[in-house]
Amino acid sequence: MIDDRGPVVHQALLIHRLIELRRGNGLTQEKVARSLEWSHAKLMRYEGGTQVLPKADLDALLDLYRVLGTAQGRKLQEIGRKARDKPWWYPNRHALTTEERYYVGLEMGAARIRQCAPLLVPGLLRTRDYAHALCAMTDPDGEVERLVDVLMGRQGMMLTRSPVPDQVYVLDEAVLRRIVGGPGVPGVMVRQLHHLVERSASVQLRIIPEEAGLHFGVLGGFTLFDFDDGLPPVLHTEHRGRVVASKKEEDVHTYAEAFDRLAAEHALDTRRSRELIEHHARRLQDRTRTSPGTDGEETGSHAKGVGSFPTGDLLAVSEPRPPPPPPFSAGFGSE
Repeated sequence: MIDDRGPVVHQALLIHRLIELRRGNGLTQEKVARSLEWSHAKLMRYEGGTQVLPKADLDALLDLYRVLGTAQGRKLQEIGRKARDKPWWYPNRHALTTEERYYVGLEMGAARIRQCAPLLVPGLLRTRDYAHALCAMTDPDGEVERLVDVLMGRQGMMLTRSPVPDQVYVLDEAVLRRIVGGPGVPGVMVRQLHHLVERSASVQLRIIPEEAGLHFGVLGGFTLFDFDDGLPPVLHTEHRGRVVASKKEEDVHTYAEAFDRLAAEHALDTRRSRELIEHHARRLQDRTRTSPGTDGEETGSHAKGVGSFPTGDLLAVSEPRPPPPPPFSAGFGSE
């Protein structure tokens, strides 16, 4: 029984198995293309994952690789069927870029997700109001509701997957201080902080305190996806608005090591991270009660964009906070 990890990951798994079969039969791409009277480019598109294999072409490959009609062949046909399925987000596909569709597809089928977020709350941990405020800033021309619906759908799919993938998030403390929605609607951020506290019970959430200084994560956010069934991990990096996917072993290794260092040497453990989030929630709530002209109950559908808040006291960094541990001391990141 194949669990439903979505068409993107099933496509990747099918390609991975077919390449293994081709090489196991001692065949090059050129020999396969010639045997099936295909162009070399056609096979390259299939093996490169840029084109989904139709059933007839998959069967032709399985026959050439001498597994058609066997248990192995039938399993690959089932994987191929799932790779051709429409994803759950298909009705909203026009609201997503090609890179975003690929990212969501990987996310749906990953066994483990590790994400470093130096600027904003990761998508899978956002409240609807927080997400609405961000989308209203980045896409003000009509796709806001669709984008938010897709995000809520991603969260719902993640919660109902069996088994739920392991998730580890490392956030910079700046994420907790950034008042998404603006100071006029601090309730958006207060609810988001409380939501992070709730989610910390089911995912591993680590905060890098400001005392840690510069760290690898400030160069840009990144996500590492790990998979079952021998699929190689995939790295997604974010820099200056560009999202780039890489399967290169060297890239994945570099960022995986960096993530482990962030968690071990820079971030607070899960308990102290939760306490720091709670501290920021209380701080913002207290400021909301004492600041005139704010409405903590206004929702994200009426919120100002992220870029609309001034450099007022809501962004001050001098308020009392829990005493930090000695930076980079032994056991700084241990549980």
